[in-house]
Amino acid sequence: MKLFAKTTMTAAMAALLLSGCGGGSDSTEDSYESGLPENLTLSFIDAASPQYFSLNTDDDSVTDLNELAAASGDSSVQKLALNDTSVLGSIFYWPDFRVVDGEKKLDGKYLVMKPDYVAGDAIDSTKFVQLVHFHGTELAAHSADEFEAPEEGSNKALAMERLNAYVTEQNELKEEIAEVLPEDQTLCRAYVDPYLKFELEQDTAAETTEEATEDEAHDHGDLMHFALTKSGRVYFYKEGENGLESAQGFVVLDDVEQIENCERTTIARSSEDGVLIFVPDSQSLYLVDSHGADYHQHSQWSVPEVLQNDGLYLDMMAVLGEGAEHDHEESEEE
Repeated sequence: MKLFAKTTMTAAMAALLLSGCGGGSDSTEDSYESGLPENLTLSFIDAASPQYFSLNTDDDSVTDLNELAAASGDSSVQKLALNDTSVLGSIFYWPDFRVVDGEKKLDGKYLVMKPDYVAGDAIDSTKFVQLVHFHGTELAAHSADEFEAPEEGSNKALAMERLNAYVTEQNELKEEIAEVLPEDQTLCRAYVDPYLKFELEQDTAAETTEEATEDEAHDHGDLMHFALTKSGRVYFYKEGENGLESAQGFVVLDDVEQIENCERTTIARSSEDGVLIFVPDSQSLYLVDSHGADYHQHSQWSVPEVLQNDGLYLDMMAVLGEGAEHDHEESEEE
């Protein structure tokens, strides 16, 4: 599979592939512009190397995280290093909502999980290698042993409680979506936008106060539920009176015949209009979004291309950041 990806996929996707309602790129000897949604940090792992990179989509700058860790004098940055291929299984994204200065905020994090972790199981320090998030403006990591037998009531103990509450929430989401998928489809990845979900929950809380009026109420069924299946289809559902209901037809991702390892796929927010999807089998990133109309595959990128390194085979990706700001004028035009 990796030999196929490094030969035919590199040849077939030597340039950035775009479809749908526009977009573009500009690649020269001196500069490269991917056209990826801005305000995101993408982390990629080549599990066979292991090579470990981050990509800043604002300027398409690529950082070798292993080199960064080796050169840093900061212990939290040093802990980013990945040196043992035997402990690399998958990536688990965690939108950690925590209280900062009295205000509840989303602190996006991801965990590099060990191969023996079974998706949906509770997570403890034996199940992952590192927990990564931003320390200020720089990526940094906590090693798993920092969370071994944390003292009850400590920040680390509370963090693990929040993490496993999210695992439970994700299990419920997967079960809910699997029940409504067509019988010939197998669920790979289920997703709802954590930022929009948080906003809707805040709105719900506000609507229970005396100040709220009917005009201020929001339709909480508008939260889109995305489902990626093993066949490379993306389905869309919304909450109805009797559970999830189909919101539109499905989208077929280009160059995906069958997904071999669902736990190594990723769906993440690109903006409030859509999602960014990574499928290792095609070595591609997909932008699936809508502009007041149906969701569609807007763009496709070769991952080695955006990392400007055709020799890579990327097994995993994590996404941190809120993504591109919503442009209402552009949405109306498109």
